[in-house]
Amino acid sequence: MSKMFSFGNNKNSGDCDGWRDKLFGKVILNDDEQTGLAADEYIRKKDLPQPNRILPPNSIMTMDYRPDRLNIHVDHTMRVTSVNQG
Repeated sequence: MSKMFSFGNNKNSGDCDGWRDKLFGKVILNDDEQTGLAADEYIRKKDLPQPNRILPPNSIMTMDYRPDRLNIHVDHTMRVTSVNQG
């Protein structure tokens, strides 16, 4: 089940409520995708907080700001390179 989150006035909001540390460097996999990666090297899409958007390099994104949304930037291998709110 997807987790709901809110940045609010949490003292950790600059760290996206801890998601930056949880995701940075991990590979995002589809829910049914098989992998040879160790469990601490990946996260499944179903385990990401909602709402979110995954942004590959050079992707087009809307400019609407949603303070409750987690933006997850990935490289061409779906490895998380940065995380921010909006």
